[in-house]
Amino acid sequence: MGPFSRSAVLQACAGAVLAAALVVAPAVGHAEVMSAHMVRPSLWQACRAWHLHISDLIDQHRLASEIDDEQLGAVIRQFYEAQSACSAQRFGEALTLYETIPISPVRSRLLR
Repeated sequence: MGPFSRSAVLQACAGAVLAAALVVAPAVGHAEVMSAHMVRPSLWQACRAWHLHISDLIDQHRLASEIDDEQLGAVIRQFYEAQSACSAQRFGEALTLYETIPISPVRSRLLR
């Protein structure tokens, strides 16, 4: 046999397949590539994660003053609608509302 053992070649191939899966995962959605050890969060947990993420973005935008008060008001109204839908266990509606809130990360990084 050549300079590489069969087990070394198999390990290298397995590593390449894993690396390819990690690169492709964002393009196809992480749900299809989840390992057996990962558990999909409950809808309640997904609502909570969105709530924390969006509330953090809102706070960052308040401090950075990158969007005007009218835009921020619209974002906050939709945020509260999503929060209310989660509380009422209308998870599909809530997650759609959270996903469509028109807010992105701040352009300027804040110093803490």
